[in-house]
Amino acid sequence: MRDLITLLESILSKADVEKVLRKNGYEHFKESGSKLTVLVQIPDGKKKDEFRSAILMEILGILKHVLPKYKPMYSDDARLSSLGGIVFGNSNIKVLVKDLGKQGDQSAGVANEIELASILQSVIDKYGSANITFEDPRGKTLKIKNCVDVEVAGRSTANRKKADVVLKSSKNKLPVSIKKINADMWESADNMFGARAREILNKLIKDKVIKLEKIKMRGDIPVYKLSKEIVMEPTEEEAMNAIFGSDINPEGGIVIQTFKPEHFKQDENDVQVDAHAVIKNKEDIPESHAMLWLLRNDSDRNSASLGIAGIRPLGVTATRGLGKKGDKDVIMVDVDGNVVKGFKKDKEEPKEPSLSKASKSIIEPKRKKKKPIPVEPNVGRAKRKR
Repeated sequence: MRDLITLLESILSKADVEKVLRKNGYEHFKESGSKLTVLVQIPDGKKKDEFRSAILMEILGILKHVLPKYKPMYSDDARLSSLGGIVFGNSNIKVLVKDLGKQGDQSAGVANEIELASILQSVIDKYGSANITFEDPRGKTLKIKNCVDVEVAGRSTANRKKADVVLKSSKNKLPVSIKKINADMWESADNMFGARAREILNKLIKDKVIKLEKIKMRGDIPVYKLSKEIVMEPTEEEAMNAIFGSDINPEGGIVIQTFKPEHFKQDENDVQVDAHAVIKNKEDIPESHAMLWLLRNDSDRNSASLGIAGIRPLGVTATRGLGKKGDKDVIMVDVDGNVVKGFKKDKEEPKEPSLSKASKSIIEPKRKKKKPIPVEPNVGRAKRKR
């Protein structure tokens, strides 16, 4: 009986897939047999297939992240649709993407940056061009007039590109990175921060501030666990690179918003998108989204530059690193790797947490780097599979 229950629990249903996609902003679905079709707004023009394919790949990325054990993968089988679809390695469910059928002034809800881009392209297809403004409650704006093309750029991350969409007119372009309000990561920092993180980690282990526990072996590679998460101030250069990449500043910007239909307003070819925050330079960064380095446990990670399996380096927002109130129980170190005392609230002598202090290197000049600390032999470099 237990084996039967386990088998039933392991079977993927269309309802399971739909639940995952709804949590990620998709709202319209159609079911037929083993097929689950996601209905989204897609522009009618020559870029229709490009947007449809981009949305399909976005959905595949979500499913790979949330439902990895079901082995979601792309299939170009034309029997699914002209652009193929998503299938699973151990389920007969197929996921397709089709046009919701609403265009221009009759816009559907917006799930993510690709659907936003699709809506903007729909306006361009209808009117020939669009005047687009992103604006936050502070009055910060990103604008482009006479936009004639919307390029979905989120899959192109080479050379540290950050833009999700690039809006183009005949004279200029506006690269835009879009983040949901609850998104708490700026950078997957294996390459950018891994080597320096190793130096800091060695120092903290030597000073007995932090402990590493070996939790298992993965083949001949030992996997470790931190006794506490480590949060570190970045240099100004690191923070700017993690937040803006190579293509956002100075000509573009970052839009923070979890899109809903009411955030999108249109009057013929004038389009306004309401944002939680618009960031064009370091002065625009909200305190909650100041960038910090984080070392956290991830038993599936084996960063080559860090050299310790089980630990993942990330560039995160201040609220992720220190907590919404700035009182998360972590090891906080400054830009030189020295432990910061008193950044948390103290029960006996309450102190207001200062997220700006924790991220002060964003607005201060970069300090000189200290001489690297040698690797401690008791940690060891994990052998990596080629």
